[in-house]
Amino acid sequence: MKHLKQQWKTRTSIVLIVSVLVSLILVTLERTDWAMQINLQGYSHGSPEGEKPNIAPVLMYILPFVKELILIGVPMLLTLGVAKLAGLIKGMFKNKA
Repeated sequence: MKHLKQQWKTRTSIVLIVSVLVSLILVTLERTDWAMQINLQGYSHGSPEGEKPNIAPVLMYILPFVKELILIGVPMLLTLGVAKLAGLIKGMFKNKA
């Protein structure tokens, strides 16, 4: 618990900033012609319209978890990378001074 209280404002700010940036990137991606075409065409998981999806039933339960893992994990890893890089840069400047 002691480690959670250390620099919690800075850590929360970093997570918030990265989340907002990822959200802005996704919003701009949603407004591209490519995304509009996909939305108009629809997506049927590889099967013609009106037929059942051509995907294994097990995957229908696993894929939502993979989606969540990616949507939560990628920003988390980006945040950790930026924080480590900022720490390295800060450490390099501290050593020189």
